[in-house]
Amino acid sequence: MTDILGQILSRRSVGPRHLTGPDLSPEELAVLASAAAAAPDHGGLYPLQLVHVPAHQRAALAEVFANAALEADPAADAATLQSARDRAMAGPCLIAILASLTPDHPVVPVEEQWISVGAGLQNLLLAALSLDLHAKPLSGKRMRSRALRDAFHLSADKHLAAFVVLGRHNGPRTERPRRNASEILQTWCPD
Repeated sequence: MTDILGQILSRRSVGPRHLTGPDLSPEELAVLASAAAAAPDHGGLYPLQLVHVPAHQRAALAEVFANAALEADPAADAATLQSARDRAMAGPCLIAILASLTPDHPVVPVEEQWISVGAGLQNLLLAALSLDLHAKPLSGKRMRSRALRDAFHLSADKHLAAFVVLGRHNGPRTERPRRNASEILQTWCPD
């Protein structure tokens, strides 16, 4: 088994509360960005963009998260808002995954552009392993909130796809069952 296959098969998400260490260095961030940029990209549209949220900006993002929680539930209590703020502060490194789409491209449909964004995200996660880092992508309906869209200056064709939390982890990882090859691989047979 090659090293890259071993990394793919062993990759597991590790939640933010289990990640430690400092924020990533500019060199580590450059490695992750280079790996993400190596994803398939039909038409050279570059739909994937990464935005590092440095430690000194996390408190500002925490307020954006609280505003997104208020959008979702205008009656949210103080504990709910604090929980939203805490999520922005969790983990040593936080990277936003943005999708900058070209909706009416004559050759590359939007679905294919999303595949490119997903492939870039996977490359980033695998590159993190090569740096002895662990990560977890986080997403959800609040990614579409006006608060987050405004904070990241997103136009109509730009989307906040996920956040990735990264750091170091020395403890046990939670193993979750994965489907085996026979469950997902079929052979096409015309009628």
